[in-house]
Amino acid sequence: MAFAGTGSIERLDRAAFARTPAYFLFLGILGIQGFHVLEHVVQVVQRYALGIANGSGIVGSVADTEPVHLVYNAAYLAMLVAAYLALGLHRAPLLFGGGVRRLMTFALCFQAFHFTEHVFKIVQYLQLGFQNGTGGIFGAGAGGIFPLFPVPLLHLAYNAIAFVPVVLAFILLVRRPAESSGLG
Repeated sequence: MAFAGTGSIERLDRAAFARTPAYFLFLGILGIQGFHVLEHVVQVVQRYALGIANGSGIVGSVADTEPVHLVYNAAYLAMLVAAYLALGLHRAPLLFGGGVRRLMTFALCFQAFHFTEHVFKIVQYLQLGFQNGTGGIFGAGAGGIFPLFPVPLLHLAYNAIAFVPVVLAFILLVRRPAESSGLG
C-alpha cells in the first residue's frame, strides 16, 4: 500500500516507517494482544499454581464471558487484516523479503481459526443457557466437540500462537537495515 507522499512502504527507512499508519496499528495490536496474552498467563497461574478454581485473570469475571471473548477475537482478527492490508502484503508476496508476509499470513490464518473456535463456543454458550467455560472445538469444557485440552491452557496457547508471529514481524520491520528494503 502506498502512503501519501511516501511511495511504497517497503522503501521507507525505519524512521519513516515509524510515522506510518501501519506502525501505529502494529503498536496497538502489540499492546492490546500483549495484555490479552498476559491476562491468560495470569488466569493459568491462578488456576493451576495458586489453586483458585475460578481464576479469571487480571480484569476478572467482567471480561471472562463468552460474548466478550467472541467480540475481542473478532476485533483482533480485524486488526490483523488491517495490518496485512496496510503493509500491502496482499499485493506483493515478496514485500520485505517475504518473512513479514509469511509471519503475518500465519498469524492471520491462525487467528481466523481461533475466531472460529469462539463462534463454536458462543453457539454452545447459547445452547447451554448462557453457561461460560464452554469447550468449543478442542476444549474440555461443556459442549466440547473434541474435548482434548483444558480450556484455560488451550486458549493461552491459541493466543500466544496468534501473537508471537506478529511480534516477530514487527521486529523484522523495525530492525531492518536502513540501506536495504529486503528482509531475506
